[in-house]
Amino acid sequence: MENIIIGFTDRAKAEIIRDIVAKGGFYNTIVCTSGDEILRTANEIGDGVIICGYKVSDMIHTEIFELMPESFGMLVLLSRRQADLVDNQEIFSLVLPVTKNDVIKTVKMILSFNQESGKKSADEKGEKLLRSESDRIIIERAKLYLMNKYKITEDAAHRFMQKQSMNHGMKMVDTAKNLLNY
Repeated sequence: MENIIIGFTDRAKAEIIRDIVAKGGFYNTIVCTSGDEILRTANEIGDGVIICGYKVSDMIHTEIFELMPESFGMLVLLSRRQADLVDNQEIFSLVLPVTKNDVIKTVKMILSFNQESGKKSADEKGEKLLRSESDRIIIERAKLYLMNKYKITEDAAHRFMQKQSMNHGMKMVDTAKNLLNY
């Protein structure tokens, strides 16, 4: 099932977004007005997409992103001023004003990434067992490089490399080698 959590401090804005995604065929939507409520809901339902503004009443979107389950994707709706403040490549963003079609297409894209990532993660687990020690070292170095360069967590660096590998049809070690210019 395609779960959509919509988080805005202003409930009326959240309901407008809920109506837009419902017209796109996404009916399993939950409206939240705080970051804590978004995270609690995400942990209860398991997977889907979180659509929120730059800031919800008690958290900014990056805090929510760091704490949300890996099985969720995030779409942030931003003003032009805020657009330069989002530098995490794992967070999808749209600058307001935005068309209904853009919101729906982006949600569909995030959901397809989530599904492919779920399939890939089983493969990655099997691949992890087959990796040589030298491959593991290269992957760890690439993660450290990403963590230092972008000031992200190890988990975020790992997910970034997984998504890059998936998008380019490459093994994780090859993506790591590309990042390190091996």
